[in-house]
Parts: sequence; structure tokens; C-alpha cells
Amino acid sequence: MSETRQTAAEAARIVVESGAIYTRSSGDPFFFTSGWASPIFVDIKRLISLPPARDALIAMALQKIGNTFVSGSFDTIAGCELAGIPFAAIIADRLSLPLVVVRKQGKGFGRLAQFEGTFEAGTRALLVDDLSTDGVGKAIFRAAVEHAEARVVGAFVLMDYAIFATSSALTSLTTLADVIAAAEFGRHLDARALQEVKKFAADPPGWSKRNGGIAALPLSTGEG
Repeated sequence: MSETRQTAAEAARIVVESGAIYTRSSGDPFFFTSGWASPIFVDIKRLISLPPARDALIAMALQKIGNTFVSGSFDTIAGCELAGIPFAAIIADRLSLPLVVVRKQGKGFGRLAQFEGTFEAGTRALLVDDLSTDGVGKAIFRAAVEHAEARVVGAFVLMDYAIFATSSALTSLTTLADVIAAAEFGRHLDARALQEVKKFAADPPGWSKRNGGIAALPLSTGEG
């Protein structure tokens, strides 16, 4: 197994064993902000309250970022409101880099109306968030950085569902497939829940549509 695969599997194990996955194999499913229906919800932000799990993921995140991005290629860490902020703050601190918070909506006026903190025009930013489902949220945050006359050199998340089509590159520690594999290996899901989650991962639009969610993103939503 490659180092990348080992990291993904270990991160998934930590997420699962930290009690961060929830499933619904009957009744109403979970609904993502974009409108997708899902039988599984992964609550990465739960790990901010669990120091050993949090520290392990942060250590892996720093290694992944260092292996993916050229040293000195970004000047600041941009944490995505809300769940990405604590992870971004720790990463910025460990890298001794400035931190800004990207808001979902503007507050105030001027170039930095959608930010907490400050940076100059031309700054190179690394977006950091807890997870990505379909990429829509990252597109919003990316657009905010670009509107503020800065440049996004990449986006990093601890977990990427990696089951929805997206046109933008995203770096992650682990994916939904890794989490499902870890949950199955550790017997953290009953047979019915595991079956539904696997059906969803194999055909997200179809599963979503059959269970009251959208079957495709609106064209105006964008990706990221």
C-alpha cells in the first residue's frame, strides 16, 4: 500500500472511531445544503473536541500539504466559515502563516467585506475546510478570495466525498470511499446501513433522486 493510501486509510479510521459518521437506512435521509439526499453524514468538526484524533489529523494534514504544494507557494491560510476555521487556525499556527477567515456572505464594505482578518491584493491563499461534499461551498469561498484581488493556489480539506463531479482540483486526506471501507472493516455499521451507504456511493444522483433529493446541481450553482 502506498504512503498516500496508508494516510487515507488511517485518517478514515480515526474519523470512524471518533464517532463522526451517522447513517439513516430508513425514514428521511440527510440533506446537504445543495439539495442532495444522503444516507450518511460525516461530522468532521466533531474532532475539534477530541485532542488525540484532532492532533493526528492535523499532523497528517501538514504532511499532505507539504507534499502537495511547493514550499513558499502560498502566503496565507484562508479558513472557510464555519467548520473549517479551527482546523485552518491550527494549520496556520503550525506553519507560522497569517490566517484569514472567508465568510459565506459579505459583512460591511470594501475589498475585504467577506473576510475576517486582512491581506494585501496579490496574496496567494490556501483554502482550508473540514470537508467537501459537491464542491459548491468551495466555489463560493474561492470566488470571494478572487474578488478580494488575491489568488487561490489550492484547496485542502480533511475529507472529500469525491463522488460528485467537479472541475476544480481539491486536496484531501481521505474520501467517503475510505470512510466506508474503515467502517466496514471495523464493523461500525450494521448490514442494512452499510448496504444503503454503498448504494449511495455507487450512484449518488440516482440514490438522491429516489429519496427526495436533487439529481443534479443547478447550472448556476457552479463547482469548486
